[in-house]
Amino acid sequence: MIVLWNWKSAILSIMLRVPVFAVAAARQGLEATAAAIVMEALVCGFNAGCCAAIVQVVRHRKQVWLTALFISVGLPALGQVIEYEVHAWRGTPHRTIAVMVSTFLSGISSLFNWYAMKQGTLLMGDEGRSLSHDVSRIPKLVGDFLLIGPRWLIRRIGWMAMPSN
Repeated sequence: MIVLWNWKSAILSIMLRVPVFAVAAARQGLEATAAAIVMEALVCGFNAGCCAAIVQVVRHRKQVWLTALFISVGLPALGQVIEYEVHAWRGTPHRTIAVMVSTFLSGISSLFNWYAMKQGTLLMGDEGRSLSHDVSRIPKLVGDFLLIGPRWLIRRIGWMAMPSN
């Protein structure tokens, strides 16, 4: 079964990105802040949920570098354009810097979604488990995700340090 929207990832993404826009608009008053929060929650919820559904479908593709590029750059790019245009239309203060921060978060969170889904978390449909189960796994997954680069580097350095005959 192919799921077209992942509400778990949408909720987590909203929690991560709404504060960025709230802070960006805060100096313009409560009305501007509330409008920025509502716009970001709607846009982010839609984009993140759709992107996460696509990530779930492509998570086991064999060309890992191409999948990583698609998930971290290609997939979020369209969403970021939509996000900027919605905030421009609404007149969100300091939207350029907020969208830049959101773009960075989008790339990282997309890679994290991919990692988590490969570990059986944040999945929807028949493969999914409860939100509380998934949330309980997130701290360990975040730690493991953050250690991917250092572990790869240690393996690489260890291999290079081996004497050759």
